[in-house]
Amino acid sequence: MALSAQAAHSLGYSSHCLKLAIPLMVKYKIPITPLNYAIWYCYVSDKNHDLNKELDGFISRFNGCSYEQANYLFNKYLSVNDLSLFNQLSNSFDDVVGQVQHDLTAALNQSTQFNQVLYACREKLHDADISKERGFDDVLHCVERLTNESAALQNRTQDFQNQLALAYAKIITLKQELIDSKRKAEKDTLTGLFNRGKFDEDITVFCQRDDLAEIAVLVMVDIDHFKVFNDTFGHQKGDQVLRAVAVKLLKYVASVGQVYRYGGEEFCFTAQFTSISDMTNFTQQLRLAITKLHIKDPASTTVLGYVTASFGVAIKSTNSQPNQLIKKADKALYLAKKHGRNRIEIIEE
Repeated sequence: MALSAQAAHSLGYSSHCLKLAIPLMVKYKIPITPLNYAIWYCYVSDKNHDLNKELDGFISRFNGCSYEQANYLFNKYLSVNDLSLFNQLSNSFDDVVGQVQHDLTAALNQSTQFNQVLYACREKLHDADISKERGFDDVLHCVERLTNESAALQNRTQDFQNQLALAYAKIITLKQELIDSKRKAEKDTLTGLFNRGKFDEDITVFCQRDDLAEIAVLVMVDIDHFKVFNDTFGHQKGDQVLRAVAVKLLKYVASVGQVYRYGGEEFCFTAQFTSISDMTNFTQQLRLAITKLHIKDPASTTVLGYVTASFGVAIKSTNSQPNQLIKKADKALYLAKKHGRNRIEIIEE
């Protein structure tokens, strides 16, 4: 059934598309950007069958949609106007607030009208001559009018309270949906760590901070010989290794910094220490902790393989730029692998 233009841009429809689009974007590790959201919003709303067909093709062949492919789809099927879809829920906040303002104005106007009735009745009661029959009629008329107006005002006040409660519930729901979608978009689905997109955001902030401890570092961590292990024992065991390493990294790094899954079998973390010695000792302890990980055959007690990892450490300087710091950490990691793996190499900017 085709939706009307008004319905298509309603709060309910926006929320519905959000609930459909965000999980898909998270599943295929699509960054939550205006351009990507416009594409996936169009996809879940099934507005353009040709776009859906091409996007399905990308998903089938590449298990996702790259930045270049997303730009291609956007330029071919969408326009700049479609970017506004990303802000639809934010606009819904404005709609809800606008409705509350309208209802509040109406309530104030009704209150003003009631005050006018009170004033008129007061004047009429003041002038009423109860020595005459007409005076009693005037009093009765005022009492009746006040009774009716009071009941009407009470009903309008209750309606307004109900509208406020509804608006409040909508705002809370929207806020939670936005929070949940952002959290999901920032997490790697396999390991539960923050993903590459979150790292790309955070590393810029990390480099700009001037309140860090004496030694601030970016550390790249790569599981040694992971492809061989994966090919030998299968992807499920490979996933098991990734999750085990992620748990170990999170346990150690949580107290000193933030850890991410950088991609594939590579992780990274940012951290700060009071001295080079503290940083070196910490990293060595983490490396040794990972060497204690092993994967067993579930049908027996046989150990299928042990896990080791190589570490590349880049020490942040005052003027470090994100790309430079990442390049240094990558170089250090390359040296760790070149010099035999299961070791740490440090490069100071």
